[in-house]
Amino acid sequence: MKNWIIKHDIFTKLLSVIAAVILWSYFMGIQNPTRTLEYKNISVQLTGVDELYNSYNLKLVSGADATVDVRVSGSSSRLATLTVSQIKVKADLTDTITAPGTYEIPYHVILPESGMTCVGRSPETITITVDRMESKTVPVTVKYSNDAPAGYVFEEASLSAESVEITGPETELDKVTSAVVSINTKNLKQTLTDNYSYKLVDKNGDAVDTNNISRNIASITVTVPVKQVKKVPLKVTFSPEDADTDVTATISPKEVEIIGDPETVKDIDSITLGAINVNTAENGDTYDFDISVPTGISLNAGQPTTATVTISINDAATKKFTITDISLDDVKKDNTAKVTLETQSLEVTLSGSQKLLNSIDADDISAVAEIASQDLSAGQHTIGATISSPDGSTVIGTYSVTIRITREAS
Repeated sequence: MKNWIIKHDIFTKLLSVIAAVILWSYFMGIQNPTRTLEYKNISVQLTGVDELYNSYNLKLVSGADATVDVRVSGSSSRLATLTVSQIKVKADLTDTITAPGTYEIPYHVILPESGMTCVGRSPETITITVDRMESKTVPVTVKYSNDAPAGYVFEEASLSAESVEITGPETELDKVTSAVVSINTKNLKQTLTDNYSYKLVDKNGDAVDTNNISRNIASITVTVPVKQVKKVPLKVTFSPEDADTDVTATISPKEVEIIGDPETVKDIDSITLGAINVNTAENGDTYDFDISVPTGISLNAGQPTTATVTISINDAATKKFTITDISLDDVKKDNTAKVTLETQSLEVTLSGSQKLLNSIDADDISAVAEIASQDLSAGQHTIGATISSPDGSTVIGTYSVTIRITREAS
């Protein structure tokens, strides 16, 4: 081991290191040479900002976050402990700025202790821009992300505030034209109410930087009324319900568009105009009805408010009558012949509207048989009869009567 230490001259090397440390400590502690170091991105503290606003109604637009780089000279021992946070940089705006504009402002570097000197700075001045403070009112508009789904409409939104007041530098306020609330309306089928923030935009709809702008309200409550539009048919009812009349109604228009709350609209399948009494109605009669919709529902814009109903009554109804008003018309009379009408009654069937048939009596119907007694031999004959019935009715079938001819012997 001893031989290895001697061989590698360990003691000599160790003594050299110790001597170097002693010499360095002596040099630094006794001699302490001067050095220069650079410190970057030191924030500038501004004074007089409140006075700008209070005295001249001015506010900083830019420059409030200015930073500078400084070079500091001093003893090595002092610079060894100097940090950026210990260096203070201040700029006084008092009485320097009195009107809107951009200014180059000098600043002071304050070092924490004597024996240090600022030997350089960059930049030499800081740039400060100020503008006059103003207030203005801008309208609030609502922007939907999507149009209403098919069969629905968005009515005009209601806002808790129709406008907002903003305050800030005049040049920045001049850019603002409106406050925009953006709402997600994708697949929106029910009325929506919620609280929304908003952004300030310029005339092109682009967002404006609002770092220097304050607002009187932070959010706005918006209600977007959602209505459903639906086509429903019109109809009428007939009374009495047990009437035998075969009646139909033609309605113009056949259907209308209604609009309203979706929860109400979904349960409406038709609109009843009113009731028609079939016992008093006649074929071709027309009726005008106002189109009335349920509470909470209205007719969509442009829809008619009245409807015309035309009644059609089928003529398939029939009725039998026993008539006794039967007469003979002897167009070639034989004075020697005695004509006797043996048929005392006929059962006649008429067709027509139920209303008409119900109004006809047997006395309203008559039968006439035309004969030519000169051409008829003595005996019994069957002769066709013509039936007369009220207008609007039709005689069903053919009818005949029986007569007897007798002659006196000559």
